[in-house]
Amino acid sequence: MTLRTACFRHLLPLSLALLALSSAVSAQGLAGPPRYIDLAERLAPGETPDDTAYRELDRWLADEFTDACPDAFCAGRIGNYRPLRLDCVVDTRQDRIHTCRYAVVASQTWVHPGTGAVRTELSQWYCPLPLPYALSAEDFLAHMTTLQPNSSGYLFNRLPGGQVSLFDVLRRCLS
Repeated sequence: MTLRTACFRHLLPLSLALLALSSAVSAQGLAGPPRYIDLAERLAPGETPDDTAYRELDRWLADEFTDACPDAFCAGRIGNYRPLRLDCVVDTRQDRIHTCRYAVVASQTWVHPGTGAVRTELSQWYCPLPLPYALSAEDFLAHMTTLQPNSSGYLFNRLPGGQVSLFDVLRRCLS
């Protein structure tokens, strides 16, 4: 037996033990709760997955976007604007908002009069919301789902910690 073989024979059990420990730690890390989740997946006490404050807010914002769109930010060579949704990420360690954005798509279709060929142009925007650091998900939802004085809708509420509304953010982002 060579010295190399003897060293390998002693290192093999140690290597296998370290590999097993590493796999166990990785599996344990994956089995725990995720650090970040979509706000749509966050459930407050008493909420069901289909009836959350977030889903209600998202429906209100989409309806108000559709109403405000033609006069506010949906003019130009592209039409057919559609709000996709309010996307927010929650850091589950302290139930804080990590980031939020509002997603919008638009399309324009042209038909060639001589051939009937169809051409469609698609556009998409992800408009980030300027939110204060360490804003709790509960405070964000409470603020956004309460109509503020002199507000004509949830789209026009000032964002938490700021002087601008989601309407202002969209007008700048979509222009």
